[in-house]
Amino acid sequence: MALSVYLFAVGWPLAMAFALLFEAARPVLWRMMPLAALPALMLGLLTSEQQLLQGEWFVLGLSMGLDEISRLFVIFTAALWIAAGSAARHWMHDDPRATGFGVLFLMAMSGNLGLILSKDAMAFYGAFALMSFASYGLVLHNRDDSAQRAARLYIGFVVIGELILFSGLVLAATQANSILLADMRAAELSGLTVALLLIGFGIKLGVMPLHLWLPPAHGAAPVPASAVLSGAMIKAGLFGIISAVPLGVVAYADHGTIVMAAGMVTIFAALLLGVQERNAKTVLGFSSVSQMGIIALGLGAALLTPEAWPAITPVLVFLAAHHALAKGALFLGVGAWAAQTGQIARIVLGVAFLVPALVLAGLPYTSGARGKEALKSALALGSDVWLPWITLALTLSGIATTLLLARAGAMLLRNPPKAPETRPEALALPFLTLAGGAFALPVIWPTLDAHLAGPIASASTGAFWPVAMGLGIALTVALTAYAQEIGPRAFFDVLTAPTRAMAERLRTLSAAKRRAVRRTGIAVPRILADHAQRWRLGQTAIAALVAVVLVIEVSSDLRMSADKTPAVLRNAPVQDTEIETPDLRTDRQIEDADAAREAFDE
Repeated sequence: MALSVYLFAVGWPLAMAFALLFEAARPVLWRMMPLAALPALMLGLLTSEQQLLQGEWFVLGLSMGLDEISRLFVIFTAALWIAAGSAARHWMHDDPRATGFGVLFLMAMSGNLGLILSKDAMAFYGAFALMSFASYGLVLHNRDDSAQRAARLYIGFVVIGELILFSGLVLAATQANSILLADMRAAELSGLTVALLLIGFGIKLGVMPLHLWLPPAHGAAPVPASAVLSGAMIKAGLFGIISAVPLGVVAYADHGTIVMAAGMVTIFAALLLGVQERNAKTVLGFSSVSQMGIIALGLGAALLTPEAWPAITPVLVFLAAHHALAKGALFLGVGAWAAQTGQIARIVLGVAFLVPALVLAGLPYTSGARGKEALKSALALGSDVWLPWITLALTLSGIATTLLLARAGAMLLRNPPKAPETRPEALALPFLTLAGGAFALPVIWPTLDAHLAGPIASASTGAFWPVAMGLGIALTVALTAYAQEIGPRAFFDVLTAPTRAMAERLRTLSAAKRRAVRRTGIAVPRILADHAQRWRLGQTAIAALVAVVLVIEVSSDLRMSADKTPAVLRNAPVQDTEIETPDLRTDRQIEDADAAREAFDE
């Protein structure tokens, strides 16, 4: 494959950005916005072997290509840019600053894709800087106070990070005697060089204490920009560390200890800071910081124990793809939900919003759960001292993520972002596509690379209790806050309202039934009387009653005589029978006996 194919994949978004400056071409180019990252996606899908192409005509030479890791990075990164471009096309439809946003959006896309395809330090750094500085305009887009504060903080970290990163890359190229990233990755770099690279890339990664720019930038940028800032651009930090730092070659115990400690702090400190925010996108930004803490645990373990790096690498790549799709879907879901005007549509999208949220929290069988379980297995090859703490942190991270996402959902309901007036379904489609991709990632991943998918396929499905505990804590906190807001008595009335309503309903039904019975008791005799009078049944009914009584009496006498007179005696001749009388002691008994004898003789 020629180098021109790679240049086209990187240059196509730049060409679209330049053409967007011409007013006549803007309608067509905005419709083509989702196609800007398509060449890079097709390049990743159609390239099956490792490639390294060089162009000697460039200033210091140009090296581009794909390997096993960069191929997967370009696939999920391009997919996210396509979805965000589709959303941006409609989100910016009536925005007066749409042209500026589109130009910067395409420039940042070109830089993001370019750094993944670059194989030398100069091309990598140029693409990295293009992505970082173009993103400044995306953060500043709204021009309000929060956007200006976030943009100032962002550009300050970008400038510092670029200087540190440039210094680290220069030192690495000097020590490796090559500007190729593969040569740097294979060399034994000094501790200072590795520290500079970790700090420079760590700023983009957002690990504490280098995270300060990330949540405000995510909260201030428009929804499509927030999706790629969190889903794609911060992964450039991870990709840079994997590409330039000699992981698996030399042990850097001090660096590994610091990175691992920072990762543990990041996972839970982001929770404490994020639950205080009232902007749903800012809360999601803190969630990204917490997720990068999980990535830092794997990087720290690899710095401590190089022999564990081959097992950790495929898991970190999978976690990067998992976070890109799930977090990109969540940011696009915020905008899609806010743009809906119908109640039913909001309910449907709210339910769909739970899919990437539960995936990110680590629901069993999802990519979040499998990724963390695979990371636990890979880290078992590392330091025995850190392993119990890492395992505990990874397990409890599900609680932290669930709480942050619950807070984001609550803030979305209470303070939804301002959405443009556009077709709601046009914003829902890219969100639903990414959400489906995040949910199906464990199934899709083996089809992209069976070798790197092996640790994920063999990982356990994960536990449900961290997510359940997070939901329980979130519900308890929400009920407590609501009780404090409205007062204990009012809260008790709210809790008992369903019971009281049910009791009142039962009383109403019982009273209605009693009234119906009384009405029936009053109405039936009147109706019968009316029918009797109309049909002249009064005397007839009395006569029929008398006849029934007579019939009953006659039938009773016949049955009694049949019982007292056996059939044998009816036909037998009458004989004189002498009745033995008892010993009579009183006059009354004698009279009764004589009367009985006379009656028998007769």
